[in-house]
Amino acid sequence: MGQIRTITAHFTSERRYFENSLGKEFDFTASTGPYEYLLGALSGCFYLTILSLEHKSRWGNVDIEVIGNKRSETPTTLEKTTLLITVHDAQDKEEFESLVEKATKACSVYTTISAVSEMEWKIEYK
Repeated sequence: MGQIRTITAHFTSERRYFENSLGKEFDFTASTGPYEYLLGALSGCFYLTILSLEHKSRWGNVDIEVIGNKRSETPTTLEKTTLLITVHDAQDKEEFESLVEKATKACSVYTTISAVSEMEWKIEYK
């Protein structure tokens, strides 16, 4: 059986938030709602997937800006999702691009979102 993850969401007249099994709380606000958490989950899953893949080269810091364009019709799922990946001090750019390509097939959040959204990624090296 796979790994089970659980969150509990609470909605009161004073506050809307969810918490994980350790009790860490995450508020739903006007600027950090469900889609911000979804896009954040995508960036985290995607990078950790890259790290989990066998690779020889090294790189420095990585920033992933995720842009999600929601449909206007119901259900308002993502229509297009773009990952803008900035890599610092990459030793082997070809290998890093290969890792990104492999991550698009191995990252569970990426593949889940790709069922409803056009997916795109771009890499910038610094």
